[in-house]
Amino acid sequence: MKRNIRSLFTGVLSLMLVLSTLSCKKMFDISPEDALEYDKNYQNVNDADAAVWGIYGKFVQIADRYMVLNELRGDLEDVTLRSTKYIREINDHNVSADNPWADPKPFYEIIINCNDVLSNFDKMLADTRLSQADYDIRYSEIGAVRTWVYLQLGIHYGSIPYVTDPLTSIKDVQDESKYPRISFDQLLTNLTQFAEALPNKDPITSGSLFRTLDGNNTRKMMVNKYLLLGDLYLWKQNWQQAAVYYQKMMNYADVERQDRNSEQWYETYKVSGWRSQLVGGNWDDMFSAAYNERYSNYNIIWQIPFSKGFAPQNPFIALYSASEGYQIKASNLAIQNWDNQTRIGNSLVDVNRGAQNSYRSKALPEIIKLIPNYNPQEPFETAGKWILYRAPLLHLRMAEAANQVGLDSISDALLNIGIQNTFRPASLPSNRTNIMQTVKDVNSPFYFDARNGDAPTFRAPWYRNDGIRGSNGLLPAKVDSASYFDMSNPGDPQKPFTDEAGFRRAMEDLLLEEAALELAFEGNRWPDLLRTALRRKTTDPNYLANKIAAKFEAKGDGAGAAAVRARLSNEANWYLPFKM
Repeated sequence: MKRNIRSLFTGVLSLMLVLSTLSCKKMFDISPEDALEYDKNYQNVNDADAAVWGIYGKFVQIADRYMVLNELRGDLEDVTLRSTKYIREINDHNVSADNPWADPKPFYEIIINCNDVLSNFDKMLADTRLSQADYDIRYSEIGAVRTWVYLQLGIHYGSIPYVTDPLTSIKDVQDESKYPRISFDQLLTNLTQFAEALPNKDPITSGSLFRTLDGNNTRKMMVNKYLLLGDLYLWKQNWQQAAVYYQKMMNYADVERQDRNSEQWYETYKVSGWRSQLVGGNWDDMFSAAYNERYSNYNIIWQIPFSKGFAPQNPFIALYSASEGYQIKASNLAIQNWDNQTRIGNSLVDVNRGAQNSYRSKALPEIIKLIPNYNPQEPFETAGKWILYRAPLLHLRMAEAANQVGLDSISDALLNIGIQNTFRPASLPSNRTNIMQTVKDVNSPFYFDARNGDAPTFRAPWYRNDGIRGSNGLLPAKVDSASYFDMSNPGDPQKPFTDEAGFRRAMEDLLLEEAALELAFEGNRWPDLLRTALRRKTTDPNYLANKIAAKFEAKGDGAGAAAVRARLSNEANWYLPFKM
């Protein structure tokens, strides 16, 4: 246990975590290894805060691993001529047991440190070194980090050991008699139960954890527990409960600020094109703007900055910059996705996403979304940020849940032109109580009110929601109704389904296509494809194999497509080899 806490408290504190701003000097003023007074590391709330930031110092060190595993395993990224054999193995889904990118140890190092901190928080509470209120907040923050890391392990390895005990060494995890592997589904159950029991689920908005570190505000740095729970329930196919937590975050502006129409809080959670119209901003500003810049960061819910003065520096430069390592580029398939978009007015140029915003050029498809400000002429200017959750991701996952429960009109609204425009009747009735609302039950997690009227003036919380495609000036993406509905009576507003399951799949395909356009290279693609494949494996067992093979086919590599299709036709190969 001493080794764990020593590693935690003396480990490199990355990003903005200049802990001289904390009143806990132990992070820097530590006794030599043989004389470390372990019991003095947890004396008060300042020490507890230092432990929280120490965990985040460990957490940020997996940013490059997170991106490689979640994106290169998908269909939107590809290798370059400079790629190492290990990067190529990840891309080809032919991973050797000694591949460092597939090593689960860095994840477990975070988990073991989390377990140690949680155990010590329990002791601090028992000894009244922490108040119950301070304990609840800090325990929940560390518990959320551990849960998030375990979810990543499940996504990439499937069956894994689930360890919650404080251990002396990470080697103890290898003892299968104590820690046998459990299935991904059982892991999801365990994680959901644990996360539900966390004493505090609200985002941090006050107190000593809500502060400025190295000039960066911590408001958006920590795991959002509402979104974490929503994602866990989405993986468990509990659509209703997933929607409960997604709705909490989508409506969080109404909690955080009483002024529901305050543009800063509205834009963070509710997706509209209003910010760009107001300040002349472009879609890609959110990636290039400084971490604390106000307008461009509206769209971001969770992000962590990289500082040029503290390790690890921005790890994406070595992977994606054409002037540096350039091991990963945008795939031909990803580029084709953007080329096929049609803007309102039928212009084939998508100025918001794609060329020059998500990637540099077709001749050199450099992924600039992750390194928008890097200039090889200033190689030491390595600041940047790791964006983990944006509002469009939240809306697409809510749309995924809504589609699964049969509320495809909500999915369509969030995807395309927004709630008000989708639920506005052709002619306004005299009684306007129940218009521009998604469902009648105000207590439903799928209830959103977009009413907007004058005389008297009334603005409901969702009146400015434009939908993801609408906010980007794109034509709506629609399912071909004739393929799934009885169209013999075109005037019938309630056309019966001829193939409801097929319609749900078609809507799901549209959501995945939009995710590829909006969220490419942000670390969500492989999880989205895997989650869909797990749902479809009885009806379309080759779904995942075909999706990944399409990346190889788009660049004319028929042999590579055939090889990866063969490997991924076996569900066991959806997961990486687990070797500690």
